[in-house]
Amino acid sequence: MIEKFVSIKNIGRFRDCTARGDVAFRKLTLLFAENGKGKTTLCAILRSLQTGQPQFISERRTLGLNNAASVQIRLGGNSLSFSNNAWSGTHPDIAVFDSVFIHNNVYAGDYVASEHKRNLYRVIVGQQGVALATRIEQLDGTIRDANTTIRTKSDAVSRTLPDGVSLDTYIAWQPVEDVDTKIQQKTTDVASQQRAVDKATEIQSKNALCTIELPALPTDLLTILAKRLTDVTADAEERVRRHIADHHMGDDGETWLSQGLEYVANEACPYCGQGIGANTLLAAYRTHFDEAYTTLKQEVAQLGQRTTTAVGEVALNTLQQSLSTNLTLLEFWRQFDDLALPEFPFDEVKAKYAELQKRALALAQQKERSPTDAVSPDATFHTALQSVDDLQRTVDAYNAAVETCNTLISAQKASIRTRDSVDALKAELAMLEAKKKRFEDSVVRACEEHHTAIRAKAQLDEQKRTAREELDRYCSTILSTYETSINDYLDQFNTGFRIANTRHNYQGGTPRSVFQIQINGTTIDLGDARTNSGTHCFKTTLSSGDRSALALAFFLAALKQDPQIADKIVILDDPFTSQDRFRRTCTQQLIRQLAERAKQVVVLSHDPHFLQLIWEGYPAGGIKTLQLYTTGDNTIIGEWDIEAETQSTYIKNYSALLDFYRDRTGVPLNVARSIRPFLEGMLRMHFPGRFEANEWLGDFIGKIRDTDATDGLQHAKADLVELEATNDFSKKYHHDQNTNADTEPLSPDELHGFVKRTLRLVGGC
Repeated sequence: MIEKFVSIKNIGRFRDCTARGDVAFRKLTLLFAENGKGKTTLCAILRSLQTGQPQFISERRTLGLNNAASVQIRLGGNSLSFSNNAWSGTHPDIAVFDSVFIHNNVYAGDYVASEHKRNLYRVIVGQQGVALATRIEQLDGTIRDANTTIRTKSDAVSRTLPDGVSLDTYIAWQPVEDVDTKIQQKTTDVASQQRAVDKATEIQSKNALCTIELPALPTDLLTILAKRLTDVTADAEERVRRHIADHHMGDDGETWLSQGLEYVANEACPYCGQGIGANTLLAAYRTHFDEAYTTLKQEVAQLGQRTTTAVGEVALNTLQQSLSTNLTLLEFWRQFDDLALPEFPFDEVKAKYAELQKRALALAQQKERSPTDAVSPDATFHTALQSVDDLQRTVDAYNAAVETCNTLISAQKASIRTRDSVDALKAELAMLEAKKKRFEDSVVRACEEHHTAIRAKAQLDEQKRTAREELDRYCSTILSTYETSINDYLDQFNTGFRIANTRHNYQGGTPRSVFQIQINGTTIDLGDARTNSGTHCFKTTLSSGDRSALALAFFLAALKQDPQIADKIVILDDPFTSQDRFRRTCTQQLIRQLAERAKQVVVLSHDPHFLQLIWEGYPAGGIKTLQLYTTGDNTIIGEWDIEAETQSTYIKNYSALLDFYRDRTGVPLNVARSIRPFLEGMLRMHFPGRFEANEWLGDFIGKIRDTDATDGLQHAKADLVELEATNDFSKKYHHDQNTNADTEPLSPDELHGFVKRTLRLVGGC
């Protein structure tokens, strides 16, 4: 049995817990602790002691401290210690029921996952079943190693494996007679066929000839030359022209005047600075050089460059490049067919385009000198243009010849043989070479080693099959017995469901348990995270209390069929958590029964009244009540007066208030927190049935405020003002209404006044 925890240091909240006083455990030990005081940490320590795994302790080492975790415990007359991240000894006969057991073996959240089914299987089948299952797992591991060996051997063979040939076919090949001679002949055939096809590849990749086009003048050339400004008044135009003539400005006169007009500012001459506001010549300038004039000037200014681009040297170079490319291609294609192109007179074309460009530019320059006048092309321009147009017949004849050549080229491409014949010969050659390689010494050895690995793996598969049959025979009885035990416990817990069809399978290779839930005679699967929404399953049919009852039933059923139960130390951490209240007595009775069969039972709980139910009537010499409490930042294991702890809550709160009122004794924060539950108890006693279990003092006050004159609750309205004032004061010190309740400023004198007002409500002072 566990005799006592001598010391626990630097683990969770146990910074330096040393045994003091009578803290020795008994056959049945009840340990009270509020949530967050260290119950889970104690379970982790005992699970580490049971398994020998240090991580259950190391993962809970106290944060912020550099000192190593350590434990010293007296157990069965021996002292066991944990230091340097290891136990001096272990104690396998410990069974722990806590959230870790549930999470690892039964369910997590809303689901029973594959891992739970595998772990629960080990809990169910016991030591003999675990040994058989372990044998299967060991064989699985050996088989995985054998598969790795097979893959390694396969890789060695596959290095010489031809494409499209399976490994089994390759290994089964037989030697080819006179293989070297056959390879030599096939090599000659491939080379001969390749030479015939190589030229065909070049033909397929070569381009056909391209047609050509002659450059053309800008399409709007004659339109722009013919433009004139009809909205310029004749008088303004006459005066501007006379001024240009009088000052001998020549062809640049209009441009000079147009540009100068832009610099006139404040009616002053930009040249001499004298005022020109009354000058009628200025008005004539402005009429003459309006927006239409500016637009025309821009078109005329661009006309020369556009003409050069359209029919100048660059355009002719493009034509010349097309002609040159065609001549190069023609030389290639002539080796396959009788192809010809007419000689194209490029030099003549170039000369005619030079003449056309010259005449067109002369017209553009004439227009630029006098933008507002229409310019008519002269005979020399028309002659040059006609000379270029006459070239189109030569171009048409050339392009017709190109089309004729391209027809022959297309026919030549279509008649060329494909590479299929060469590829087929190469494949035959590669196969011969592979069959020769197959019977080299290194490859023969690799194939033999692969075959040996396959035979060894087959033997392991047979051993696993035999082990499975043996485990199946064992489990056929044990699982049925286990299911019956679980359903007996569920029946005692008065649940509305039972489990059915408990069996095992090897999904994933490792044995695991499988069961279903049966409700009202209907059997449903457990489901998992992939189960469709709206489907009946574990998540949707079992309440939180039902799940807790199922987990405890699994644990108790495993202990019931454990032949070594008399040697077991059983730890139960909050076994009543989340269960419905009507299961309290049943749980208490099962724990008392377990204490009669097990070597020792330790029950940890945050519910003093549940522990009291276990304690009442149990022989005094065989039971011990302890508690976990904090002093500063340290948690201590100490003695616990269960009778004092479980007296009427109303009386306890009344005593705390009265002691503070009379003698100023007690912790002020605890006293402040006693006011609200005391008043709630007082009102429940005075007005039975009027307030729900989940309602607080604020809810009570709301009901009193809203009651009518015919309701018996009307009598409480006389105290409504005092109740509201006291509630406003006390609620500041409760976490449910103030997250900073622990640090809320509290004046002892103010508290004394509200305690006095509270006691007056019941005539206590």
